[in-house]
Amino acid sequence: MRVKLSLFLALLSICIASYARTYSVEQVPNVQKVDAARYTSNPDGILSEQAVAAIDRACDSLHTANRAQIAVVAIEDIEGGDVFTFAFDLFSAWGVGGQKSDNGLGILLVTARREIRFVTGYGLEGVLTDALCKRIQQQYMVPYFRGGEYSEGMVEGMRAVDMLLSGGDLPVAEAEAD
Repeated sequence: MRVKLSLFLALLSICIASYARTYSVEQVPNVQKVDAARYTSNPDGILSEQAVAAIDRACDSLHTANRAQIAVVAIEDIEGGDVFTFAFDLFSAWGVGGQKSDNGLGILLVTARREIRFVTGYGLEGVLTDALCKRIQQQYMVPYFRGGEYSEGMVEGMRAVDMLLSGGDLPVAEAEAD
């Protein structure tokens, strides 16, 4: 009985994985077009409603203070190509970041590929360097993602981004302090 149940569950997970929705750049819903106070596109329901609300509040606060224009996307999979190129094309197509200040930040989570990517405009590169973006991912997001806790990881990552863009510093990681 246990063997049959285990086999059934394994087959079920394979079937569910094969039905993962894949998106082209044009297919990802841009929530900003519907509601200017929304910043998180979550068409596959990867993030909880509470996480989306928390991320949207942080993004709106940063946008209102003219610190950054942010778009966050959590999807199951993308069609072809690599995640960074997809993220760059997606956030460029959406026009994230003002043309003059170029202060855009796009954050893309693709669960099927187990990848998170940040795309920053030139106006943010002095504050959100590639090294800091990687540190946010590794220190604040990936530990949650490994346990399938995408909502928690995205909220913690957004808190770290908010802290940096609001003029604060990230705490020194324990491994760095040794």
